[in-house]
Amino acid sequence: MWKYIFEFCDFLFSMVPVKKWRDYLQIRVLFDYKRKFNALRSKYKNIGFHNMRLTKGGGSIVFIINNKDTFKVRKYNFEANDFERFDREKTITDGLDELRKLTTIQFPKIDFVKIKGYTFYKTNYIPGKLLINIPAYKIKKYQDKISYQLAEFIYKKSLLDPKSLQERRGTIQPDYSWIHSDMCSNILIDPKTMNITGIIDWEWAKYAPTEREFYGLVRVRKKMRQIGIDKSTKIAFDKITERNKK
Repeated sequence: MWKYIFEFCDFLFSMVPVKKWRDYLQIRVLFDYKRKFNALRSKYKNIGFHNMRLTKGGGSIVFIINNKDTFKVRKYNFEANDFERFDREKTITDGLDELRKLTTIQFPKIDFVKIKGYTFYKTNYIPGKLLINIPAYKIKKYQDKISYQLAEFIYKKSLLDPKSLQERRGTIQPDYSWIHSDMCSNILIDPKTMNITGIIDWEWAKYAPTEREFYGLVRVRKKMRQIGIDKSTKIAFDKITERNKK
């Protein structure tokens, strides 16, 4: 859907007679979408872009090519800052490689691509629909199943203390672990099976009390707070923790 909206708006903005206004609209409203798309096409000439889909999040736009490759780029191009944030996320997700062996839930494997002044990060495509876009009644129907999968993922993640992340860890506390901290808007789910397929956008991940991960499930989404996904996930997490102590 976003691809067609952006294409239509780009067509309209191209007819604005004053260049200053035209540039402002294309950069500030469409996030320089067309130049970024053309930059990708110039770099990857052998990829068929006719199956490209476009999504957008809080600070980024994402090009999904043929359900295979995903290219994420910041909405506004401040390259130094972009690289710093991308590099931090790459370090963290690389450091959690051991977790990939313990779960079927996927998370990004990141490579950097710099093209014509833009810093993209390229990741594996993770299928699924954002949980926050699933109707509330359906989430409630499968809430126990979703909560258990989240709890199991959080539990397995809490057991890991990767050596590669120790420099970024800071204060060592017994109840601290690497938390995503912003899962709420970044859980991908198969709408047919209601299985979690992936957790994306780890740029705010940090070493903090594991308890904060549950707050991150509802932090910015009233819908998720009303469903109580944080409480049901915490209950499942405590059960898993207790079971594994025996």
